Amino acid sequence: MATTAPVSRPRSAAPAVSTSARSTAKYIGRRILTSLVTIAISVVVLVILWNLAIVVLHANAFIAKTPLDVYRWFFVQNPLSLTTPAQNRTLIFGLLGVTLGHAAIGFVFGVGSSIVISVVFTLIRPIEFMFMPIAMLMRTVPLLAMAPVIYLVFGNGLVTAGFIGGVVVFFPLLVNLTLGFRSVSAQSVDLIRVYGGSRWTIMRKVAIPTALPYFFASMRIAVPGAITGAMLYEWLFTYQGLGAAITTAKSQSQYGQIWAIVVLITLVSILLYTVTTFIEAAVLAKWGPNAGKAAAK
Repeated sequence: MATTAPVSRPRSAAPAVSTSARSTAKYIGRRILTSLVTIAISVVVLVILWNLAIVVLHANAFIAKTPLDVYRWFFVQNPLSLTTPAQNRTLIFGLLGVTLGHAAIGFVFGVGSSIVISVVFTLIRPIEFMFMPIAMLMRTVPLLAMAPVIYLVFGNGLVTAGFIGGVVVFFPLLVNLTLGFRSVSAQSVDLIRVYGGSRWTIMRKVAIPTALPYFFASMRIAVPGAITGAMLYEWLFTYQGLGAAITTAKSQSQYGQIWAIVVLITLVSILLYTVTTFIEAAVLAKWGPNAGKAAAK
C-alpha cells in the first residue's frame, strides 16, 4: 500500500522581512547618531572659537557679546534693561515665526520650480541646452543686486518673499537634480527600453532613485539658504521678522538683541539641517539607489 509523504508548509518570509527592517533601522540610527555627534562637536568648537575671538581681538564689550551674554539676554534679568527675559523671548520667537513663514514660502517656491524644471530638462534635452546657460548666467548675479529688481516687478508682498528666498534655493537644486538625473547607468536605461519602457518609466524607476542623494545634498544647503533669503527680504523691504529687527536693534544700540537673533537663527538652521539629514537617511535607506545594501552593512 502506497503512502503519501506529508507536505511541509512553506516557511514564512516574515523573519527575512523583519531582519531587513531591523537592518534598515540600525542604518538610520547610525546615520542619526553620527549627525548628532558631528553637530554637537561643531557647536562646542564654535562656542570656543567665539569666546577666543572676542578675547584675542580685544573686541568692544558693548558691541561684541559672548555666549554667556546671549544666555543672560534670554534668561537673566538685567537691572539696566527696560525689558524682562520673558518679554525678550516673546518678542524674538514671534519674529522668528514671521521669518520662518517667509522662508517656507521661498523654500516651497524654489524646490518646486527646480524639481519641475529639472524633470523637463531631463525629458526634453533641447530645452536644457536652450535655458540652462541662461540659468547659470542668472546665478552669477548677486542676490543683493537682483532683489531690488524683483521688488520693483512684484512689489512688497509674499510673492517677492517667495522669489528672493526661492532664488537662493533654486539654482543649486536645479544643477544638482539635473546632474543626478543624468547619472543613471546606461545598462539600466537599456534594460527598461528592451521591455518597452518609456522615458517617463525610466524617470520613475531609475532616474528619481538615482537623483535622491543629489536632491538631499542640495536640500541640506537649501534649508538654511531659504532662511537667509527670507531675512534679506525682511531687511531690505519690510518692517517684519528678524531681518528687520536687526536693523531696528542696531539703530537703538541693542547689540545683545542682535547677537541673540544671530544665535537663534544659527540654532534653527542647524536644527532644520539635522531634520533634513534624518529624513535623508530614512528615504535613502528605503528608496535610494543603494536601498537595502547600505543597511546590510
